[in-house]
Amino acid sequence: MSKLIPIIVLSMIFVFAADRSSGYFYDTRGIKRYTSKNKVFFVALVLVMAVFVGLRISGNDTQTYQQMYERIPDGIEAILSVDWTDLAAAPGHQFISGCLKYIGASTQDYFMFFALTSVSIYLWFIRKYTCNLTLSVYFFITMGVYVFAMAAVKQTAAVALLLVASDRAFEKKYIQFVVWLLVAELFHPYAFVYLIVPFMSFIPWTRKTYVLMAGTAAVSMGLSRLMSGILAMTDALGGDYSATEFLGAGVNIFRVLVVWVPVGLSFLARKYIRDNSDRISNYIINLTMVNAMIMFVGLFGTANYFARLANYFLIYQTLSLPLIFNYFTKQSKRLLVVAAGLFYFFFFFFENTIANGRFDEIYQFLSIYEYFGQLAGGIL
Repeated sequence: MSKLIPIIVLSMIFVFAADRSSGYFYDTRGIKRYTSKNKVFFVALVLVMAVFVGLRISGNDTQTYQQMYERIPDGIEAILSVDWTDLAAAPGHQFISGCLKYIGASTQDYFMFFALTSVSIYLWFIRKYTCNLTLSVYFFITMGVYVFAMAAVKQTAAVALLLVASDRAFEKKYIQFVVWLLVAELFHPYAFVYLIVPFMSFIPWTRKTYVLMAGTAAVSMGLSRLMSGILAMTDALGGDYSATEFLGAGVNIFRVLVVWVPVGLSFLARKYIRDNSDRISNYIINLTMVNAMIMFVGLFGTANYFARLANYFLIYQTLSLPLIFNYFTKQSKRLLVVAAGLFYFFFFFFENTIANGRFDEIYQFLSIYEYFGQLAGGIL
C-alpha cells in the first residue's frame, strides 16, 4: 500500500486541520455541533483525494472504461445517438462521455472529471452531516468507500447523485429528491433502491427496525424462490442477469461482520438513541442498517451484485459510527474510538493486501507531473 499511504497521511493532515480550524461546540448530549466549517483545508482535502483517483491508469475495471471511452467517436454523433430509454446502457454516462469526447478530453481527463465530481460530492455530503469530520473521513478511507471510488465509474457517479438526492430528502424537498434520483437512474439502474430513503426517518430500534430485519432475513433465506421476481425486475430495467449470477458465491463473512459493527453498537445504545435521536440521526443510523442487511443477504448470493448494491449505502457507516460513539460515556467513547481506529485500519490493510490482492500491484497511477504534461500537450 505504499502508493496509498502518502495520500492517506496527507488527507488526514488536511482533514484534521479543517476540523480544528472550524467553529463548534458540544451540546447537552455531548455531540459535536459545528457553527462554521473551514473551507480552505477542506478544498485541499478534496483535491488530494479526488486527483489521486483521477490519475489511475489501471486497476479493477479501469481498462474497461478506458477502452469504452476510446471507442467513442470524436464527433457529435455519440451525443445525438444516446438512447435515453435504455437504462441498462447508462444513457447519462454515455451523454457525459460523449460531451467530454466532443470537446477533446483525453481518457485521463475523462477519469479526472468523474473522480473530481464523485469524490467531491462524497466529501461534501460527509462534511455536511458528520458530527466529527476527522473520524468520518478516516472511516471513509478505511471502510473502503474511497478505494471503491477508483472503480465502477457509472456506479460511483450514480451514488454521488443519490447523495444529493438524499440531502433533498433530509430537508423534506421530496420533488427535488425524485428529480435527482431519476438523474442518478440514468447512470446506473440500481439507483432505484434509494426510493426507500424518505421512509427511513423512523426512530431506530423501534418496531419498524425489527420488521426491516425480519424482511431482510426472509429475503436471505428465500432468495432462490424470489429469483423469478428479481429477474423480472432487472429485465424491466434493461439488465441481462441469470439466477446463477445472483446465487453464486456469497460475500466474505469478515466483510459482513465489519459492516455490522455500527449496527451492534447502536443496539447497545438503543435506549439513548430512542430518547435523544433527531430526524437526521435516524436517517443515518437506519440507512447504515440497510447497508448491513444487504450485505447479510449477500452471504446467500453472489458477492459482486449484492456487495455493489450495498455500496450504495456504505457511506452512511462513515457518519453513523462517530454519531453512535456519542451515546456512550466519555470513557467508553475514548475506548471505542481507539478500538475502531485500530480495527478498521486492520480491515483496510487486510482488504488491500490480502483479500483483494496487493493494491500497489493492481492499481497503477500517473504522477501529477505526467498528467499536466499530457494536459499541456493536448492543449498545444
